[in-house]
Amino acid sequence: MAIFAIAGVAVMRATTEHIRAVTQLEEMTIVSFIAENQLQLAKLEKKWPPEKSLQGEVTMANRHWIWVQQSTETPDPNFRQLKVSVSPANEPARVLYSLQTFVGKTDE
Repeated sequence: MAIFAIAGVAVMRATTEHIRAVTQLEEMTIVSFIAENQLQLAKLEKKWPPEKSLQGEVTMANRHWIWVQQSTETPDPNFRQLKVSVSPANEPARVLYSLQTFVGKTDE
């Protein structure tokens, strides 16, 4: 009987860990989509230089998220580094994902 009890506890623990991992994976996928979307929108923006700091809220997968975009100067004045961080709206200090890229000045 004890062997079955130990096996049952092990199965329950493995199931719990699997569910937690799937939930984390889903969350990371969603926030990576949000960060990528914001960087693509920033690349399409015609204004130069990009705003130093932008912030917004978005709803995806029935959850509310906050994104923050930071623009940083680089040694080359024709380029800026853009970094987008994404957090849950109810925990803005808890950054789940950050993504960065560089944008160049266009000749328009």
